Amino acid sequence: MQDDFRSFRRFPAAHKNISEIGPEDIRVSVIGTIVDKSKGKIALDDGTGSMEALFEDDVLKDFKSGEQVRVIGKISEGTLTGEALQNFSSFNLELYKKIKEKN
Repeated sequence: MQDDFRSFRRFPAAHKNISEIGPEDIRVSVIGTIVDKSKGKIALDDGTGSMEALFEDDVLKDFKSGEQVRVIGKISEGTLTGEALQNFSSFNLELYKKIKEKN
């Protein structure tokens, strides 16, 4: 039983801006702001574009519009099926962008 669990592997989630996500992407990590929230989905905007992310309702209960979050999930037909949702309100996004530009 233990060996079965260890053989399970996921594709790594590549950090992307929404505008950079293409058909070749399988799993991504996106940091953005929740601009709209409805049953089972959020609209996420990162300044380069926006997209919908689908989640189970219980995952979204503690989040609201205007919060900065990181979404990790799978891309399918332009929609992000969320696997993880993290509150990034205290994350220094401007510093992160500066560091990313230098690399």
